[in-house]
Amino acid sequence: MTIGILGGGVWGSALARVLSNNKVIIYARDEKIVKSINEHKINPKLKYSSFNENVTATTSLKEIRNVKFLFITLPAQNIREVIKHSSLHNKNHHIVICSKGIEISSSKFLTDVFQEMMPFKSISILSGPSFSNEVSQSLPTAVTLATKDKKDFEKISKLIPNKEFRIYYSNDLIGTQIGGALKNIYAIAAGVAEGLNLGENAKSALISRSFAEMTRYAKKFKADKNTLFGLSGLGDLILTCSSINSRNTQFGIKLASSKYDNFLDLLQSQEVTEGYYTVKAVYNISQKKNIDMPLMESVYNILYNQHDLKEELKNLLSRPITEEKI
Repeated sequence: MTIGILGGGVWGSALARVLSNNKVIIYARDEKIVKSINEHKINPKLKYSSFNENVTATTSLKEIRNVKFLFITLPAQNIREVIKHSSLHNKNHHIVICSKGIEISSSKFLTDVFQEMMPFKSISILSGPSFSNEVSQSLPTAVTLATKDKKDFEKISKLIPNKEFRIYYSNDLIGTQIGGALKNIYAIAAGVAEGLNLGENAKSALISRSFAEMTRYAKKFKADKNTLFGLSGLGDLILTCSSINSRNTQFGIKLASSKYDNFLDLLQSQEVTEGYYTVKAVYNISQKKNIDMPLMESVYNILYNQHDLKEELKNLLSRPITEEKI
């Protein structure tokens, strides 16, 4: 059995270790990373972890065209650009999307992007609270694997004999994607709260109200609310908002700690900060569908309308008192 991983970042490399009882081929565009994996069995971006002999890397999409299972770990906004290449297309692929986000240009979920761009036999979503460095060190992790056909779930789960990486079944592809995408937005807000030294009470309130916004958003897409209360929803939200190991949280802390005329330098100084891009897609969708998401809108205003952080905080605290609902 040969497994393909589309994306040579830290998440793709962490999953390669989880799957490395099988033959694994990682596709990456960075020739230095490919050379390091093939010659030294390490990805220089992923600390404390090395690969066994089953893991190799390539810069050629053709080399992963004939794999049965294809795991997608690219940044969400780069997926369309890569999968448009016909040299990758194979109608027998079982696609497992491990990326988190919503495409800005189309406001589409990633499953919709794949349905539009390339053939496949089945499509699944892997999402949940899973920092790459901990997964790569075989520290206990639990995630959601959403598939429409439970037989596909069983096939994919057999690829992962590692008991420290536990997967739970869901048939809710939309809800699983919503949790994984939106939590990155709120992690930026949590980082801002941390950077402004607002305290633990504020962080707890922020996570709770962020979850309320996520569930309102999910309801518009008829997602199962149980999904939002699970690993790929609340579980991922708590992890990402509570830990400074989150790239999105780090981004928020830096925003609160410094003055930036634009955020390009800050974005380029770290691994992909998905929340920066996802908030733009979610804002556009929320406006069209009339979804009340004040925390999300504040993050959007700070990032795209250059609103002052403390003014946005004042606006949030000045909102009318209302009933608490989930």
